Amino acid sequence: MARYASAGYLAGSLLFYFFYRMSAAFLIGVPFAVIFCRWQKQRLCERRKHLLREQFKEWIQAAASELQAGSSVENAFVKAGRELRLLYGENADIRMEIRGMERLLDNNITFESILADFADRSNIEEICSFADAFAAGKRIGGDLREMIEGCCEIVVMKTDVEREIRTLLHGRQMEQRIMCFVPFAIVGYISLSTPGYFTPLYHNTAGICIMTVCMTLYLFAVCIGMRIVRIQV
Repeated sequence: MARYASAGYLAGSLLFYFFYRMSAAFLIGVPFAVIFCRWQKQRLCERRKHLLREQFKEWIQAAASELQAGSSVENAFVKAGRELRLLYGENADIRMEIRGMERLLDNNITFESILADFADRSNIEEICSFADAFAAGKRIGGDLREMIEGCCEIVVMKTDVEREIRTLLHGRQMEQRIMCFVPFAIVGYISLSTPGYFTPLYHNTAGICIMTVCMTLYLFAVCIGMRIVRIQV
C-alpha cells in the first residue's frame, strides 16, 4: 500500500498546485493519499472478486461434466476442483477454497454448509445464488444434477455477457482516462504559449474561489465518468 499512498499523495499535491500554485499544496496531498489507498483497495477487491467469479464458472462447468460422467455430487466438485490446478495453478483463490472444502468434507461437514460459508465470505451474487439453489434442492430432494446444470448455464451466460460488455467498454474507458488529462494539457499549453495569462487567478480571494469551483467541477466530472464506464451485470 506504500506505493499507492505515494501515488495518491503525488497526484493530490500536483492537483492542488495546478489549481492554486501554492507550495502548501504538497501538505494538502496527504488526504488524497488516504482516499487513493481506499479507492485502490476497493478496486483490487473488485478485481479479485471478478477473477473468483470466472474461476467459479469454470469450476461448476467442470463439475457438470463430471456429473454427466456418473460421479456423485460431492465427488464431481472435488474432481472438478483438482482439474483447475492446470488452468489456474495451486495458489489461485478457487484452489485454496477447494482445498479447504476437501478438508471439511473429510470431517463430515455437509457440502451445502460448505457452499453456504463460501458464499457468505465471497459475497458474490452467482455463488450465493448457487449455494441457495443447492441447499433448496437438497432440502426438497430435487434432481441435483439437473439443478446444477441449470445453474451452470445461467452463470456461464451471465459471465459471458459481462465479458462482452467489458470488451466493448474497454475503448470508452481508455477515452475517459485520456479526457481526465485533457484540461491539464490545455492549461499547460496556454501557460507556455501565453505566460501570465492565468496569473490573475492565483494568490487572491476571487481567483481562489474560481479555481475551487473549477476543481470541484473537475473532480465531479471524473467521478461521473468513472461511474458511467463501470457496468454491473
